[in-house]
Amino acid sequence: MRGSARADPPGRKKCLWICRLRRPVFIKNKVVFGWLNGYHFSTDKQKSLAINSVNSDRSSAMRRMTCRNGFVFVAVVCLGLMAAAARGGSLNATSAPTSADSAMFTLNDIYNKLDTGTNAAKRTGAFTEPSGGPTNGTMHTLNAIMTLVTNRAPVTKTGQTNSYLSYDDGWNSTNKGVAWPNPRFSVVGAAGTPQTNQIRDNLTGLIWMRNANIASNISFAGFESATGTCTWYEAFNVITNRDGPVNGTNNTDVLGGLNGYGGTNDWRLPNMVELLSLMDNSKSYPGLPTGWQSVFVNVRTAVNSYHWTSTSYSATQAWLVEISDGGYKVKLKKDGTDGRFTIWPCRGGRR
Repeated sequence: MRGSARADPPGRKKCLWICRLRRPVFIKNKVVFGWLNGYHFSTDKQKSLAINSVNSDRSSAMRRMTCRNGFVFVAVVCLGLMAAAARGGSLNATSAPTSADSAMFTLNDIYNKLDTGTNAAKRTGAFTEPSGGPTNGTMHTLNAIMTLVTNRAPVTKTGQTNSYLSYDDGWNSTNKGVAWPNPRFSVVGAAGTPQTNQIRDNLTGLIWMRNANIASNISFAGFESATGTCTWYEAFNVITNRDGPVNGTNNTDVLGGLNGYGGTNDWRLPNMVELLSLMDNSKSYPGLPTGWQSVFVNVRTAVNSYHWTSTSYSATQAWLVEISDGGYKVKLKKDGTDGRFTIWPCRGGRR
């Protein structure tokens, strides 16, 4: 609507009416919304009323703009969230709780597997609410499960799969223990890195040196050996000495350079159980699992190929494990004549 003059109501002087058109005009150095036609106001009071009316229009217009802008902002945020959800995939469950497709193991299944090794199948029906609290019936608390995880050491299979008598270790129904992974061993580092000299046993998580006779042809202050054999006390010196081939930070003669063998310096002498964990009781010369040839070097396979362990039998004797067939015995720790054997350091392991 364009600006125009209208007749005043009866009994009033003529004045101008303001048409509310959205066009900025300046009144006393202020920008307001509306358009005042070119007539003069008859009184200052009328002029003041006109200005107040225009300013009121401006406030209403600003409120409308604010509402519109707020709506646009919320709409943009909602669209952004919808786009993010679309990129991340559906936020809905693949199956309803009442569907058999949502089947899973129960806490009782997990508890029994950790406790007694009992295997269980996933339930086949839909989800049902438990009949009681965590300690009622067959339910278990997370604390109870954590106790099993941290305090129960699982026993692995022996490796023997041949049966020579019913109910012996290799017999089908009694072949107990944690199944061996395939592959049993894997290289820790990428090709071309020092970490290729670290070999992980995927059954126990222990990491072993690729070189199973690390002390052979080694010479440094206080130690020298062409065959790699040493006394029990010398074994610890070979591993810990800063000039040695294992954790030696000054060593530059073996792969791993200044950071120790295989790029790390936390190697240690394995205990008796750890060294025996490498054994496959169906093999001999050496008694190692299938696949060892592709990851280890310098493995001693002859008879009486004993390796020191960190496990003492007494103050003067320590246990050894024979890699050739998994046998073990004790020997004097200091016997330089009949007590020099190989070492095969490891690292890692659960605590």
